Amino acid sequence: MATYDAVHGRLRSWRRLTASFASHVVLLLFLGFVLLPVIWVALTAFKAPKDAYATPPTITFHPTLLNFHVLFQSQFVADLGHSAILMVLSTAVALLLGVPAGYSLARANFKGKRFMTAWLVIAYVTPVIVFIIPLYVEYLKIGISGSYLALVLAYEIGLLPFTIFMMRSYFADLPVQLEEAALIDGCNRARALRLVVLPVMWPAVVTVGILVAIASWGEYFVALVLTNQSTTTAPVAIYTYVGIESSNWGAMAAGSLLVVLPVLILAVFIQRGLIRGLTSGAVK
Repeated sequence: MATYDAVHGRLRSWRRLTASFASHVVLLLFLGFVLLPVIWVALTAFKAPKDAYATPPTITFHPTLLNFHVLFQSQFVADLGHSAILMVLSTAVALLLGVPAGYSLARANFKGKRFMTAWLVIAYVTPVIVFIIPLYVEYLKIGISGSYLALVLAYEIGLLPFTIFMMRSYFADLPVQLEEAALIDGCNRARALRLVVLPVMWPAVVTVGILVAIASWGEYFVALVLTNQSTTTAPVAIYTYVGIESSNWGAMAAGSLLVVLPVLILAVFIQRGLIRGLTSGAVK
């Protein structure tokens, strides 16, 4: 009996070891598949033109900063600044309006609350192509086409519903006793939100803010239609290196790396809050 138990135990251990090894191999293969485009862009960004155009592609090459030099001598630096300005403005507006709106949806009971929640979801998932042409026409009529104001307003069509919905989920998870204690002490709703709730919810606000910042930083289609030379964003500017007869793949890769790198850094530093933000409200 003891011999049977020992053999059975070793068999179970071998099965667990095999399953663990197989799962790690699958995860590594999947990770390599996901990271392959990023690695390829990073390598191409440091290739000389002859290496970037080589067929078949070269793995070994002499690294160069020529592509970054081309970018820094062009309009691309200003375009990065445009993206940064739009990111800050869009994130600020989304948080200033979305945080109190999310709190109201989580705590207040009023007629039409379900309809408003459903409308937020519909507004967020509606394809951009549905509203971009009417927006472009209206912006031309009122004279704000190509301005930061026009772009921020267009961004908020998607970012504000997302912010409200996410913050509503966070506030719904917060014990209501915190606010009740503040109300008993003489605070009104606005003061309780500012002095009691927000200090506790600050990690959630930061997480949602970073998610909104990432979305606005990498936005392409709206910026492609609504920007002009004075507000062109970095994702749109990268496409200018695609020509009719030839393309500057090295400069494109360097520009893409500069656009992607801040997002990767933010994702690494806030990965726990990022996962919490993405899954908040999924299960109640």
